Amino acid sequence: MAQPFPLMSLPEEIVQLVCRQLMKYGYLDSQALSFVCRASKALNRIATPVLYSYFNSREKMEKMASFLRSISLRPELGGYVQEIVFNRFYWFELTEDHLSIFADLATRLGIDLGGWLEEYPYEAMTQLIIAQIPNVKIMDVSTHEVCADEGIGAFTLLEQLAAQVPKRVSLSQLQQLAIGHSDIRRISVGYFGGIIELAPHIRELTISPCYGLYCDEEPKNTRVSLSNVTKLTIDGGHISKPQLESIVSLCGRLESFEFKHHTIYAGLEEISVTPRELIEILARHRHSLLSISVDLGQRERHKTDSFCFSGVCEDGDQILSLREFSRLETFKIDGTLILFPEITKPDYHTNILVNLLPRSIRHFQLIDAQYESVANMIRLMDSIADFPFLKEVTLTGNTADGRLGEDKVDFDKHELDTLYAMMERNEIMLGNDRYQAELNAY
Repeated sequence: MAQPFPLMSLPEEIVQLVCRQLMKYGYLDSQALSFVCRASKALNRIATPVLYSYFNSREKMEKMASFLRSISLRPELGGYVQEIVFNRFYWFELTEDHLSIFADLATRLGIDLGGWLEEYPYEAMTQLIIAQIPNVKIMDVSTHEVCADEGIGAFTLLEQLAAQVPKRVSLSQLQQLAIGHSDIRRISVGYFGGIIELAPHIRELTISPCYGLYCDEEPKNTRVSLSNVTKLTIDGGHISKPQLESIVSLCGRLESFEFKHHTIYAGLEEISVTPRELIEILARHRHSLLSISVDLGQRERHKTDSFCFSGVCEDGDQILSLREFSRLETFKIDGTLILFPEITKPDYHTNILVNLLPRSIRHFQLIDAQYESVANMIRLMDSIADFPFLKEVTLTGNTADGRLGEDKVDFDKHELDTLYAMMERNEIMLGNDRYQAELNAY
């Protein structure tokens, strides 16, 4: 009969790697690693930091409460957390034991809980956990079942901590932060201002969704700084020119910008930012931006007495040129951001893309495009000497009920054959439909 293998006979570094593999493949349920922690004192010492390095509430408020209880009673456990995810939850009534421990924690932190645990238990527990994980590097915070439209539940407990002198809490290791609402509710960056105040070194910020720097929360947190953010992703929301400008202007040196428009609201007072306005706002980062990815296909367009959510870009709203973006390598857009003169019109020409793209461009993707886009792409290939770094192009016509409207765009086969031959001759790859699939997912 085979004898059990003595795990602790291995070097400690190997045992730690085994624990990390258990965490990696059992991330939906950390029970296996929990058993390892209880096997012996030696294994507990090695496995516990791995067990607590990652936490995901997995939609369970009870799990959050248990985790908060553990790190409140043993603060050293919170120091092990490297990555954490808060998301929507199933209701759980806090016990007297929970309430007592959390109240003691608030006293130690020097903050006033007031009625938070009764009125906003999810937001309260989220903030109390955040206050005890000083070494976290990656954080994803999604609010849920709160009336965020009124600014209720904003993360002001953390604002109290940020205002302390000297500070008792810091998130100086936090590099990646994702914030938002699981129901695409109207919510702002300022709603989560307390997190950002405590984390001065955030480099990647994702807001899902975003309706501006401030919405309805009062008083507004005017101490938010994004000076170290180099990658800004806005995944959904209805955002106006002033609101977008207020966020982008706080970023010190953007290298990557992504924006996908989708919202559950219609008829909001603030008009959504236009393609041209968006590029004008990004121009302050024209010498640092390497990548821009924008989908405004479902943007609300105001007419004289109505509004719509698809169609060709209005003349004057389109992007005209990116020539000033001296380092831009990747540009991904949908067909509503640029306007090709129609072949039947007297002003028809095929220089739109030649005039649009900067010399530095390497990857260009255009989906849900007009019929005339192929001829403009051919003209781009004719001018390839002006774009010596171009390596990949993706082009798709508008799909049925796509961003340009209900009519499907079928490109001319002869024009496509000509384009593909020119691309092959110039050793330019034809991109696949990854971007199309990503955008259609919304």
